[in-house]
Amino acid sequence: MRKALLFAPMLMLLLTACGGGAEKDLAADLQAQYAAVEEAVMEADITCHYKDEVRTYTMLCAYTPLSSTITVLAPANLAGISATVAEGQLQLSYEDVSLDAGSYSAAAISPIAALPNLMEAAASGYITEQSGEELNGRSCLRLACDLPDDDSTLYATWFDQETLLPLRSEISSGGEVAFEVAWTRFEVSNRGTGSTADASSGGEDAPAGEDGAPAAGAPEDAWTEADEAAAYAEAED
Repeated sequence: MRKALLFAPMLMLLLTACGGGAEKDLAADLQAQYAAVEEAVMEADITCHYKDEVRTYTMLCAYTPLSSTITVLAPANLAGISATVAEGQLQLSYEDVSLDAGSYSAAAISPIAALPNLMEAAASGYITEQSGEELNGRSCLRLACDLPDDDSTLYATWFDQETLLPLRSEISSGGEVAFEVAWTRFEVSNRGTGSTADASSGGEDAPAGEDGAPAAGAPEDAWTEADEAAAYAEAED
């Protein structure tokens, strides 16, 4: 069963659809919380719209703000190939063999860079569009951002308003969608606090106080595993 760890404790804010200045505050809060992420593990199906064909890859990404390792899970003939992206440099690895592929700046719009770039956009991108939208029955905040020195590429993500989990993303270049991203897993662990709330465990991993009760600021409620699975299943429909 796929599962996602919710940001804790502050990610458990119950956000509601709103407009005007309040919507701007909601977007700022979301970016602040993504900027605070020190480590994350994510998985997604990435559909690539090339000129003459469409390809879909399943990618696993171990993310930190300074370096990310991306591993291909599917298709089977590419499974196991991985790449490390750090400071604009790309290193490919397969079966314990590594190859320095140099700078990836010329191919920044690629399946390998998609998830790290979406995380960067969520944390610090310049917001060009924002709106409250419905995605398969779930209330979402849609944010579209560009990154410094790359205002021709737009990174748009639909975030579940209750949990701020990313459900769907699009990466566009020149006004055309290049990649569609269906998120299936998202886990966060901040080394500074060690505080994460497991959506499938009812928050058992949240920090506890001296008397065994949840610590101040820890979430009182967390999604069940069925709730989380349903959110991603609905987003994929």
